[in-house]
Amino acid sequence: MHLLVFLILMAAAIIGFALTSAFLKVLRERHPAVWESLGEPSLFLNNSIANSLAVLRFLWRKDYEALNDPDFAERARVLRLYNILYCAFFGAIVVWQLAESFAHQRGR
Repeated sequence: MHLLVFLILMAAAIIGFALTSAFLKVLRERHPAVWESLGEPSLFLNNSIANSLAVLRFLWRKDYEALNDPDFAERARVLRLYNILYCAFFGAIVVWQLAESFAHQRGR
């Protein structure tokens, strides 16, 4: 069971990387001023905590809606929802593992 959960998390992380990479590429191409204001983020090369937090803030606050680009806004909504679901899934796994560990320690 643990292997299956690990494989699902790995697949989900790869999907997340692909979605984020495509999002940042379109942001850079269509809205270069916004991309620059977020610190010119990229997936690996110019990645920092500040850039990552700026992009997450941009998504969480739905700042993409002000750009009047429906296709880009849809891409941003998908990435935002994906991040929420991934974090919820990861959190559920952590809680499950903690509960399993405590149950094992009590001898159940």
